[in-house]
Amino acid sequence: MKPELAEKLGDARDFYSLTKAVLAMCEPYGPVHAFRLVHNRGAARVACLIELESPKQQPALARALGAKVLNGAACLEIPVDRTFGVQHAAEKKVVAIASFEPKVATS
Repeated sequence: MKPELAEKLGDARDFYSLTKAVLAMCEPYGPVHAFRLVHNRGAARVACLIELESPKQQPALARALGAKVLNGAACLEIPVDRTFGVQHAAEKKVVAIASFEPKVATS
């Protein structure tokens, strides 16, 4: 992977921001058909596999990202911070879920 991309993507703190950044880089090459992220916490790396809808654009994407090609998919190994994906207590969001009580029909 190109060093400037590794630096940019490595700044991501979670899967959401990493996904947004990678998909934004893929946008000029057309729609993405398949996208997969796998986090190796011990190595502080995220493997990313990208397949485009258009197989003809796949080599151009791989060249632009400096990616390896694995069975036709662009493959990136992204170095991330050791705290990648770890939510701190101050960042956790609470979601309230409404309770549901079914109405019983009476005759």
